[in-house]
Amino acid sequence: MSHFYRLFWLLLLIPLVTFAFNSSRFGSRGFLHVQSASTLYRGTLDVETNLNFFTKVGDYLGQQKPENFAAVNWWDVQFNSVFSYGVLDNMDITMMWRLYQDANRPGQPNKRDDIENVPEDLFLDIKTGSWGLSNNRFHLGLLVSGRIPTANYYNYFFEPYSAGGVEYGFTGLVSFFNDPYLHDRSYSVHLNLGYYNHNDAGKVLYESADRVYKADGNASELQYGLAFSYPTDLFQLNLEFWGINYISEPDTMAYSRENYMYLTPMVRFTPRQWFNFYLGLDVRLSSDENTSSALLPSPSNNLDLPNYPSWKLHLGLEFRILPKGGRYGAEKPGQTKVDFYESLLKDTQKSEKIEEELRRLRKEREQAEKELEELRQMLEEEK
Repeated sequence: MSHFYRLFWLLLLIPLVTFAFNSSRFGSRGFLHVQSASTLYRGTLDVETNLNFFTKVGDYLGQQKPENFAAVNWWDVQFNSVFSYGVLDNMDITMMWRLYQDANRPGQPNKRDDIENVPEDLFLDIKTGSWGLSNNRFHLGLLVSGRIPTANYYNYFFEPYSAGGVEYGFTGLVSFFNDPYLHDRSYSVHLNLGYYNHNDAGKVLYESADRVYKADGNASELQYGLAFSYPTDLFQLNLEFWGINYISEPDTMAYSRENYMYLTPMVRFTPRQWFNFYLGLDVRLSSDENTSSALLPSPSNNLDLPNYPSWKLHLGLEFRILPKGGRYGAEKPGQTKVDFYESLLKDTQKSEKIEEELRRLRKEREQAEKELEELRQMLEEEK
């Protein structure tokens, strides 16, 4: 774990030496697992470091416990560094680098038991969004995501399936904001629905003493998510419901080939305009089942361990690096709101002018009708 602690403190201390900058909304993702349909403003840079973990004592299953058996505390630990940058007002890019992953993979022939990925993979999200509807009360967006393999080990339990392919996916995003003018002033609801392909055909899943097992085809899945957010002055309370359903299941030699479903409550605390930290907890709602091949060694076969974590704790820090106060980027969010209100004012003034013109036309019509009536009376008198 020494590599992990060095990386953790390095990534934690780098943002702490930066200056305080102006801020509004942090990060493009917005939540732990669900994406907002809104994007960062152009020129905005957010940096995030987060740690998540699950642990459980692996007790022996069954009544005939070996005399020399000793319960072991199993861990599933990740440390990530995230960078989000607003390329355009309706487009941003997010890159996540998984710097540490405790793979928790049983020892294989000619391989050590203590397996760690330092680092693991790169994750890239390109999002277009903030396309407003219904007077900016709704936002629409599209997310293109990818996973670039850089790790040494894949196909381990406790974690969603990955076999080391260049993975990719597409997700449609819809966000509803109760306050159409200032989105962070009231509650919001966010919906995600997407397709993801693991591109794993031919990838090595497991090596036994006499055989190499490879994936037969490409696994793909339907991803979904629903999030509710309620902001206050210092806190943001979030609740996420998310999961996957496989369209094409991974090979039977994969550890994580079952559908899963989670509920994640989360609280975000923002003591300063330029940084916040958050705490979230994944709680598994789906049943704990294992459909992998019996040929694949797994500690869940004889230990009291779940296939997917029954819970996972998330801790994170997020910092606004750009824009600096007083520069164009910092003024852009406020300027956008000012432009929006000026547009509203112009529309209101235009409506008032139209109503005034209608009143004038009504008076002219009434006057014309009055004159026409007088002419009729004059004609009748002449007759």
